[in-house]
Amino acid sequence: MKFLSALLASSFSLLLAACGGGSSAPDTTSPLVSKVSIGPLVNGQVTLTAEASDAVGVTAYCFKTESSAPAASNSCFTASASKAIADPTAKNKQYIWAKDAANNVSALFMVEGPFYTDTTAPVISAINVSAPSNGQLTLTVSANDDLRVTGYCLKTNATAPLASDACFTASASQSVATPATPTPYFAWAKDSVNNVSSAFNRVAGACSNEGVTASQTVNLPTVCISTSLGEMVVALESSKAPITSANFLKYVNDGYFSQTVFHRVISNFMIQGGGFTGVPISSANAKKGTLYDPIELETTQKTGLSNTVGTLAMARTNVLNSATHEFFINTVDNTFLNDSSGGYAVFGRVISGLNTTVENIRNVPVQNNGSAERSQPLTPPVINWAYPLK
Repeated sequence: MKFLSALLASSFSLLLAACGGGSSAPDTTSPLVSKVSIGPLVNGQVTLTAEASDAVGVTAYCFKTESSAPAASNSCFTASASKAIADPTAKNKQYIWAKDAANNVSALFMVEGPFYTDTTAPVISAINVSAPSNGQLTLTVSANDDLRVTGYCLKTNATAPLASDACFTASASQSVATPATPTPYFAWAKDSVNNVSSAFNRVAGACSNEGVTASQTVNLPTVCISTSLGEMVVALESSKAPITSANFLKYVNDGYFSQTVFHRVISNFMIQGGGFTGVPISSANAKKGTLYDPIELETTQKTGLSNTVGTLAMARTNVLNSATHEFFINTVDNTFLNDSSGGYAVFGRVISGLNTTVENIRNVPVQNNGSAERSQPLTPPVINWAYPLK
C-alpha cells in the first residue's frame, strides 16, 4: 500500500511538471497597431478604423489628438476600433493606441489629416423674406454643403465676393430697411475651406399701405404680390385648404415666383402664371428652381370653397394629383371648374388689387398660343416679387 501511494504521488508530480507546475507565464507582449483605414464622408464625417494584433487579443483602443502615451486605465480606451472625425478637412493629427487584457499598451500609431478633400461648394436653395416689421425685413438664406456652411454674404449687387470678403458673416439672416421699391438681393454661402457657392437672388420690397391694411382685415395668411401692372394681396385659406396653401407658401418663401409671368390670359375666364419667365410656353422659358412633389387635390367638395371671381386655384395636368407651382386667378365665376375633370383646388382669394391689378392683367392684348387658344400675352405681365405679409 505504501508503495502504491508513493507511485501515485510520483505520477502526480510528473503531471504537474508537464503542465508548468499549475501556473502560466504572464502576458508581456504589447499589441501592435498596423493600419488605420479612412472611411467615406457620411453626414459630414469620416470614420477612422484601427487594425491591431496581439499575442492574446486586443481589448480596447484609444484615439487622441495629442501624442502623450495614455495609461492603460485612461478613459480614452474603449472597445470600439473606430472614431468619427467631425472636421475631416482639418490639418490635425490623430494618435492611436491599443491595449490587451493584461493592460499592455501598444506603441503609438499616427495618422495626419486632412482626411477629406472638400472641393464641393455650398448650394443655396432659397432666400426667405419675412413680413415687414417696424420698417424692416429679415432675409434668411437657406444653404447646404457636403460638410457644413460657415459663412453667408448678402448684397444688393451681383458682384461675386471672395471668400475673404467682409460681407461674409456666420449668420444666415440679415435685417434690412424695407425697400420703398422692389429691390434685388444676392446671396452667397461658403464652407470651412472657402469654397463659395454660386449666386442666388430674389426680389423683396414694400407692400403698399392699402395692401397692408387689407391684410390686417383678415385672420388668414396673406401674400403681397407685385407685378408689372400693379400690386395685389391674396389671402390663403390655410384651414380649409391646408395642403394647397402650404405648397403655395413654399414657392413664395423660396422666391420662386419672382420674374415669372402670367403666360396665359383669357379675359372672361382666368389669368394663369407662376411657371414661366416668358412666352411662348416652352422648356427654354420654364422658371429654374426647386420644384416640390405634386400635391394631393383638395377638391372644393372637401374644402367648401368655389371657383368664383377673384379666387386663386391650382393649375394641373389631366392627372388629379399633379399640381405643383402654377396657379390661376378666376376673373369671373367659374363654378363649373369645381367638378370639371375632377375639379380644380381653390386655396385663396384676392383681397386687394382685384379691380385694378387683376383687371389690368386680364385686359392685356393676346394672340394665338400656338394651338387653337387665343391666350398668349403680346407683352406678358411680370411678377416682380411675392412675399408673406403674415
